Amino acid sequence: MTINNGYTSLTELKGHIMANGGGNFTIEDDVNLEIAIESISRLIDKMHDTTYYGTTETRYFTAIFRDLLYVDDLISITTLKTDDNYDGTYETTWATTDYFLEPRNARVKTNATDKRPYRQIRVNTNGDYAFPIDLDHAIEIAGVWGYTTETPLHIKQAILLAAHRIWKRKDSIFGIAGSPQLGVHIIQARVQQDSDLMLLLQGSDTRGGYYV
Repeated sequence: MTINNGYTSLTELKGHIMANGGGNFTIEDDVNLEIAIESISRLIDKMHDTTYYGTTETRYFTAIFRDLLYVDDLISITTLKTDDNYDGTYETTWATTDYFLEPRNARVKTNATDKRPYRQIRVNTNGDYAFPIDLDHAIEIAGVWGYTTETPLHIKQAILLAAHRIWKRKDSIFGIAGSPQLGVHIIQARVQQDSDLMLLLQGSDTRGGYYV
C-alpha cells in the first residue's frame, strides 16, 4: 500500500525497529508497517482535531463578532469572502489589507516544524469590511488548513514509538508477548496509556476545530 499523509516513512520506522542492525522484512511486513504508520497518524489527527499536513479546501464559518472570527487551524488564506445579504452568494471579496491573521507571530519561526497555525482573523480597522453577524455560514474562506505543512519532530517520534508497538501486536494478539521462562512483556493497547507518547503529544499547542 501507499502511505497517505503519514508522519514518518517506512524506512524511518524500519530503522527504529532495527536500531541495532540486522533483521529482514518481508513484503507482508512492509504492508503491516505502512498500515501502522497511517493508522496512528490518523489517530493523532483525531486526538488533536487537526492535521500535521496542509489541506487545501474551502470552509464556511459563522461570525459572533463583527471584528473577530475564530477559525480552524489555518496555514494560509487564498480568498476570504462574505455573504452580506444571506442570499447564498459570497459576493464580497476581502483584500489582504482588510484583516490580520492571529496570532501574528504564529508562523515566523525559522524551523518549519516549530511553526504554529493561525486560529483567528481580526478585522483591520482601516479596512473596508466587517464580519456579518447573525447570518449562518456567511463567511467563506479558501486556503490551506492544518497545524503545519511539515511534521513536527515530536509528532514524528510519537508515530515511531506507537507504530512500532502496534506492529509488534501481531506477535501478541491478546496483548502479551513472550513466555513465563523469558519474562512476560505487556504490550499496551492504547496510546493514552503510554506516558512517553502522551508527553510527546503535549508538544503541540492544540485547541481543536471551530466548525460554526
